[in-house]
Amino acid sequence: MRHVTLLVVTVLAFLFAGRVGVVEAQTTYSHLVVIVGAAGDDVYQEVFHNWAIELIDAATNKLNLSPAQITYLGEHPDLAPQRIAARSNRENIEQTIARLAIETSPDDQIFFVLIGHGTGAGEQSRFNIPGRDITALEYDGMLNLFATQEIGFVNTASASGDFVNVLSGLNRVIVTATRDGRQNNQTIFPRFFVQAFAQDVADLDKDERISLLEAYNYASREVKRFYEDDGRMLTETSQLEDNGDGEGSYEPLTSKTDGTLARRMFLGSFMNTLDTATMPQADDSNLRALYMEQRELREQIEQLKLIKDTMESELYAKELETLLIALAFKDREIRARGGG
Repeated sequence: MRHVTLLVVTVLAFLFAGRVGVVEAQTTYSHLVVIVGAAGDDVYQEVFHNWAIELIDAATNKLNLSPAQITYLGEHPDLAPQRIAARSNRENIEQTIARLAIETSPDDQIFFVLIGHGTGAGEQSRFNIPGRDITALEYDGMLNLFATQEIGFVNTASASGDFVNVLSGLNRVIVTATRDGRQNNQTIFPRFFVQAFAQDVADLDKDERISLLEAYNYASREVKRFYEDDGRMLTETSQLEDNGDGEGSYEPLTSKTDGTLARRMFLGSFMNTLDTATMPQADDSNLRALYMEQRELREQIEQLKLIKDTMESELYAKELETLLIALAFKDREIRARGGG
């Protein structure tokens, strides 16, 4: 470990010596859109609405989002006319997405949380809403309106799993409550996903913020515990995808294929120092690509730190050393092209 410690010191000195051309950090805002679909009966209607209100209250009271940053679309706006902006039909969902695409800043993060029932499979997977449903493929087209914003799309409904493959793309975190369309029983995932933000239960890294990754991990873990405690077979297998390969991960930190973007998406406004402080402006497309690769390596290092306690010390040291060396060489490439 002494060798690794010395290496860390050396690499950090190399990386930050003579930094030039760094832009100032910018304020990134997050926006929350909660869509409650067609409930089917009064019992589900009340449960879905209560989950939505609990999440929105957490966003405003704990996470400091303003009412202007939150949109609640529900099946029955008369349930809470001061809280529900409009009916959750196709037209209002389309208008909400189009409005946010215009009103939000390029660096903003938009969270969509869908609560309700789902049906179908593949591109025709649907989240059930009043009137004609919107397919996963149609949601994909709507999300394409966001050119640079980071999107967290959380479909907590039954039969939601195929949304992962259809919606997967750059700057998107896709979370579903199920593995595929065949898992079509009502899900308990939304209960625990909301808890992650509403209660002090999911902040594993103790930074007093809840990332989308932390919320997913907490909800996924609690769903399994719920079924085990109830003595029932698990009928919903949640997944998260954020690297654009269309393949969801059940345990992102363990698989090491997903979770990087989800780890830095938070409800609330904050200074986005990680991205803006390490991403200087560059007209050279090759230099921009190098900056992106540099940021990815930095995020891999941070992600590795999160799972340090789950790894053998020698393996952790070896992987950390590999990443630090790669980061040092990447920084050298950037300097060689005139970057800072």
